[in-house]
Amino acid sequence: MANRIWIELPRDAYYTGEVVSGTVALQVDKPVDARGLALDVFGREETVITRQRGKQSVTYRSRADLLAWQVPLHGPGVVPPGLQRFPFQFQIPVYALPSYTGTHATVSYGVNARLDVPWWPDARASQAVYVYFARESVRTFSKPVRFWSGGAPDGPQVYVELDGDRFFARELIGCRITILRLGEHRVRRVYVRLVGGEWARAQNAEETTTSKVADLEIPMGTIKVGEPFTFEIPLPAEIQSSYRGTYSYFSYILQIGLDIAWATDLVAETPVVIVR
Repeated sequence: MANRIWIELPRDAYYTGEVVSGTVALQVDKPVDARGLALDVFGREETVITRQRGKQSVTYRSRADLLAWQVPLHGPGVVPPGLQRFPFQFQIPVYALPSYTGTHATVSYGVNARLDVPWWPDARASQAVYVYFARESVRTFSKPVRFWSGGAPDGPQVYVELDGDRFFARELIGCRITILRLGEHRVRRVYVRLVGGEWARAQNAEETTTSKVADLEIPMGTIKVGEPFTFEIPLPAEIQSSYRGTYSYFSYILQIGLDIAWATDLVAETPVVIVR
């Protein structure tokens, strides 16, 4: 007896709040007495941190279930031979986390179909589902951002203005900077860095990992001290989404730095939300 089962979805990527509609296809060669056919819908945040202790290593793990639903498709009884399709629907929660794969943390979603057959291997099928933030939930109320660098009260300073605090992959961040009180200091260049940071906790272990996502340099010869200078920062297409979960989060810091000759760099920075 050969039982075949598979999951049919129009696509594998969905936005938060969107309804997922699909079918579970089941094909059996002869009547099967089964306990039932069900679809499990899951969403899971997991963290894994490994610490080396001499010649041995210890691995810490934590997990939070974001979704744990079961959709019954066929009750106990005999499944007739042939090919049958069982439709299903469920909604991605509006406040779901985005799918994420990082160094120590993952956020994953998927569906598992199972025909429970007594005294015989169950027929199973799995399908991954990828979740992205809906655009209307992210930048509906975008607001300008203004921030200054630190440093001595009478020393060089950079004033930064952004056109918002939330952005999408492939977008351009509109930025305007004004360099003030340069005095005798010589600035060799202005650099812009977008840094992503992952924080993860697994049991009692914590890890933080950072990576440079975007890097832009502006020659000082194109900027006049005391006058606003406007430019755009392109965001990569394959950027990770900002999110905050139970055991992990991923966030971004935008840094505007002055490379000052014979002195410590002057840096202004602010958190921003970026969504893929």
